[in-house]
Amino acid sequence: MSIAERTPLTRERVASAALDLIDEQGLDALSMRKLGASVGVEAMSLYNHVANKDDLLVAVTDRLYGEILASYGEPEGDWRVMARAMCRAYVQVADAHPNSLPLLVDRPVDAAGGIEFISRIVSMFDGSVDDMRTGVLAFSVASNWVIGTIIQEHGLLARLRAEGEGVTVEDIPDEFEPLLRFRDAVVRDLTPEDRFEEGLEAILDGIEARFFRT
Repeated sequence: MSIAERTPLTRERVASAALDLIDEQGLDALSMRKLGASVGVEAMSLYNHVANKDDLLVAVTDRLYGEILASYGEPEGDWRVMARAMCRAYVQVADAHPNSLPLLVDRPVDAAGGIEFISRIVSMFDGSVDDMRTGVLAFSVASNWVIGTIIQEHGLLARLRAEGEGVTVEDIPDEFEPLLRFRDAVVRDLTPEDRFEEGLEAILDGIEARFFRT
């Protein structure tokens, strides 16, 4: 008897196996047939635990939010301490599962973990701002910056770092030389951690100055 046959199949196990497949092969490669094979069952058996492909993605998204919340923990302090911890937790999970980023960015928040995530966000701002509209604006600023930074790091900047030097100053007209110096400063002089931490503090400074009571 195989390990797959001895281990009971649950919604959580199905979601975990699906996330592993997405990590390895990409979101577009996920299929019920491949998922069934990975857990040692026929694809039809999966429908005892997920209603359809969309429900499977809900389950995977729920797992991702669960990882974010587990990394976030229970930070103690003011809104800024909590916001910093949540941003770091989000980036940590996105870095661990870059192929799953569309599930966190493009899908509606319809998973239990996502609802809990939003609830934690609300609790950050409750009592710190005059009205929740202000909290929503503050959250939008921070979340847009975090998501944009993740996309940059896993897209253009990852390619630039992988390509090495590429075009050099000697290859281009003089008027474009500042662009190469800018590129090199981003790629060589700043680590992803530096960009994230410095940028996060700048964003939090701006949010505090504009939106929060002193």
